[in-house]
Amino acid sequence: MRVNAERLSEALDQVQAAVFEPSLWLPTMEAVSRASGALGINIMEPSGRGTFGAVLSTENLETLLDGYMRDDWGSRDFRANLLQPLHRAGVVLEAEIISKEQFDHHEYYQFMKKHGVGDCVLMDISSGKDALYFVLQSSLTDDSPRATDLPHFHTIRTRLLTAVHLAQHVDASRVMGMAAAFQTSNIGCIFFDRKGLVTLTNLKAETLFSDDLRISRGEVRAGSAHETARFHRELKIALQAAGPGAEPLSAVRLSRTGKRPLIVRFERFGPQLADLFSHSCALALIEDPDDEMRQNPETLMALFDLTPAETRISMLVASGMSAVDIASQHGISYETVRSHIRSIFQKTGTGRQSELSALFGKIRL
Repeated sequence: MRVNAERLSEALDQVQAAVFEPSLWLPTMEAVSRASGALGINIMEPSGRGTFGAVLSTENLETLLDGYMRDDWGSRDFRANLLQPLHRAGVVLEAEIISKEQFDHHEYYQFMKKHGVGDCVLMDISSGKDALYFVLQSSLTDDSPRATDLPHFHTIRTRLLTAVHLAQHVDASRVMGMAAAFQTSNIGCIFFDRKGLVTLTNLKAETLFSDDLRISRGEVRAGSAHETARFHRELKIALQAAGPGAEPLSAVRLSRTGKRPLIVRFERFGPQLADLFSHSCALALIEDPDDEMRQNPETLMALFDLTPAETRISMLVASGMSAVDIASQHGISYETVRSHIRSIFQKTGTGRQSELSALFGKIRL
C-alpha cells in the first residue's frame, strides 16, 4: 500500500466541496482510497462497549461489510484493541500494534483474509461526543501501510476533521432555520441525529412537553411504553429511508390526560450519505388538535391577493363567525361584510364557510 502524494492532494481538495454537496462524499472517498493505494475505505462508529457499526464504505468493500454485519463481527471486532492507542495518536498502523501471531491465527483476521483484506490504517475523526473512525483497508496481496506515509495519513485525518466540523456547523445552521420556520407556523418539531437521539427542539414543541411527552437522556418518551415503542419504530423507519419522500410514513398518536392526542408525523431530510457529518437527519412534526387555528395574514394576502380588509374578514369567517356577528362586533355594515365575503370566495375558489375553513386549515405558514 503506497501513497501517491500528488493524487492524494487532488483527492483531498474535493473534501470541502462534499461538505456543501453530500452526494460527493462517496466519490471523494473513492478518490482518497485510490490515491492512498488502499483496497477501500470504510467509516465505523461505536455501537456499544467494544462493538462497532458500519456507517459508510467504498464500493469494493461492500461484500466484506455485508459479511461483517451478517456474522455480527461488530461485537467481536479485534480492532477494538486499537482504540486506546488510536485516541492518543490520532492515527495508527494496525501492523505496528497487532502481532504476526494474532494476524495469522485470530478468527477476526481469518474472516478478513477470506475477503482479500489485509491490515489497515485507522484514523480517529471523532467530533465532540460523535465518535467516528476512518479506516484505510489494504489488500492482502499488498505490502502493509508504511510508517514513512504517516505524514500523509495525518494530513487525511486533519482534512476530514475540518470537514466534519464545518459540515456539522453548516447543517446546524440549516436545522435551526427550519426550527424557526416551524415555530413561525405554530408547529412543534423535534430533530434527531442518525442514532435517533434528539438534537434540537423548537419552543412550540417544548410547550407540549409533559408527563405524556418528554425527553429523557436524549430520547423521546411518551406516556405509555406502547406509544413510546411505536414512536421509535416510526422514527427508525424514517432514519432508514433512502431519502426525503422515499415512502409515506405513518402518523403516531400520543395520548394526553384530559386533552385530545397529539399527532406526530416523521420526515427524513437529506441523503443517507449526508448523515455521516450531519447535525440532524430526521424530524418529528407535532400537531396539537386543541390548538386554535392561527394564520399569518401576510401569507393569506400573498397567496390569494386579498386586501387587508378582506384578509381580516376571511380569518373571522374561517374561524366560524357569521357575517352578522362580524358586522356587529367590528363596526362594519352588513352589506360591506357581505361584499367582502363574495370577493373572498371568488379569490380563494371557495363557495361556503366550511370550504374556506378547510382551505385555511391546510395552510400553516
